[in-house]
Amino acid sequence: MNTFAPVAVVTDSAAGIPEALGRQYRIGVVPFWVIMGKDSYRSGLDMTPEAFYPELRAHPEMSVSTSVPAVQVFLEAYRQQAQWAKSIVSVHVAGKQSGTCSAAEIAGRESPVPVTVIDSQTTAMGQGYVALEAARAAAEGASHDEVVAKARAVVPNAGVVALLETVTYAFKGGRLASAAGTVGSLLKISPLVRVQNNRVSLIGQARRRSKGIATLIEKVVDEVEDNPVHLTVHYAEDETEGAYVLEELKKMLHCVESYLTRVPIELGVHAGPGAIGVAYYIERQLSGLSQQLEKLSGYARGAKEAILSRVPWTQKDEAD
Repeated sequence: MNTFAPVAVVTDSAAGIPEALGRQYRIGVVPFWVIMGKDSYRSGLDMTPEAFYPELRAHPEMSVSTSVPAVQVFLEAYRQQAQWAKSIVSVHVAGKQSGTCSAAEIAGRESPVPVTVIDSQTTAMGQGYVALEAARAAAEGASHDEVVAKARAVVPNAGVVALLETVTYAFKGGRLASAAGTVGSLLKISPLVRVQNNRVSLIGQARRRSKGIATLIEKVVDEVEDNPVHLTVHYAEDETEGAYVLEELKKMLHCVESYLTRVPIELGVHAGPGAIGVAYYIERQLSGLSQQLEKLSGYARGAKEAILSRVPWTQKDEAD
């Protein structure tokens, strides 16, 4: 007689979960399509970061884009998980930046077991930590509702801060559309971007790489403060640089776990070669009043970033 687990977890390849962790917690991964010129590839299957970034660097004029997995692909992932689990929690990339959550919800209606879709409101391992914490709860025998509650509790405490080498790819992909009027002034700088709360926000700039890396570290430290944190540094090309950023953060923060991985290629389409990012999940232990203050602080920061993203960058102070 087969014994079924209460809950299985599915995510998409934008999460960039290390393969060993995915296997350990039996997390199903639905791959994005990446289109390069006239050719299409499934992220992590037909195309890897090791092949993608040199090609992107060698052919900057090449058109690159992503495509949301088909509903049928999600449904197949759900059917596979349904072979050993009674229900599914499906965690996906920021809903306002992609149609992934919508495709997952449509597939969930046809799934042989109940599916709850969670909008991570971020990407990379910010999203990955939502899925991972859900899978860890499931592995401990939590019920479907308990796994959903755990995932939703992680969402507001997870995010990504990234330093881009150039804004070119972000503009091509429409991810910084709100700053489109300032293209001329931005082309020569490296922007810092935050992906959190379903927003892609410009939060800084640097003309020197060293200054940009220092600011990236500073932004993460300011965000985490003295809370326990789960960290992943994603690097597009320079592993040594990625290892440096991770080690510096580990010196400054109370790090619960940490990983060093490549930027998932579907994110590299928008971030470009040379990008480096820090994904985090902060274990905030707050009282009811503190939670409200934290929420208000987040609203204030979001409003500030929204305003800054619309101000011509030539009018802002230089970060370096």
